[in-house]
Amino acid sequence: MIEFIQALAHDTGQILLKAYQKQSAGNLALRQSPKQLKLAEDKTIDQYIIQRIQQQFPSHGILTEESGLVHSSDSKYLWIVDPIDGSVNFSTHNPFFAISIALLIDGQLELGVVEAPLLGEQFVAQRGCGATVNGQPIHVSTTATLADTYLVTCDGGMTDRTQVFSTLIRNYYDQVKDIRKLGSAALECAWVAAGRADAYITMAIDPWDVAAGVLLVQEAGGTVTTFTGAAWTPVQSDLICSNGLLQSALSARLW
Repeated sequence: MIEFIQALAHDTGQILLKAYQKQSAGNLALRQSPKQLKLAEDKTIDQYIIQRIQQQFPSHGILTEESGLVHSSDSKYLWIVDPIDGSVNFSTHNPFFAISIALLIDGQLELGVVEAPLLGEQFVAQRGCGATVNGQPIHVSTTATLADTYLVTCDGGMTDRTQVFSTLIRNYYDQVKDIRKLGSAALECAWVAAGRADAYITMAIDPWDVAAGVLLVQEAGGTVTTFTGAAWTPVQSDLICSNGLLQSALSARLW
């Protein structure tokens, strides 16, 4: 399964890379709300991944952003897929987009891959085996104070950006070293796992955006919880992902 998921992510990335190279940059027709933007590639890549999984594991369940839940005869296995995480970035020739593929077995994350084709990076996590990027082990940072923290964030599924999300930003802005926004939840999780950022906070995020990233952070030595401190589950939720050392301080600032 680990060989399959890595090959699937790589092959999908190559298809997406070719599509990216063919399109014109900054298509104004695509400049609508990030929550509304849909690309032809979203559906094409979605169907490609579904077909590959069904060919290899015909009884497994699949949950994707584009197709929803594809029912299966074996509820033990569930693949969670985002064909293009960072569609707006893709459409404007920003290289910060990724394919996110995760596998749950009996409700527990077991495998996760985040493929960033323009960056030439594949992040891989396997439960109990650690996390890697391009085969090299990665670990979360050792930052222990908010004052030294580089925080990445996004508004997730929130549409009320002027109220809820702006309040969240204000809670942290003068407490941390800097706040950044990459435009891809999968990559923002991967950044925390690789120590490129110290923490990631998001709101009402869908499972396909972060499933692989959650496992990456956990296997790289970090901590992932909801805003209430509960463990991540494959439903829409608010999340704090950090190196673990910052989890308590980040949670305290929420309120």
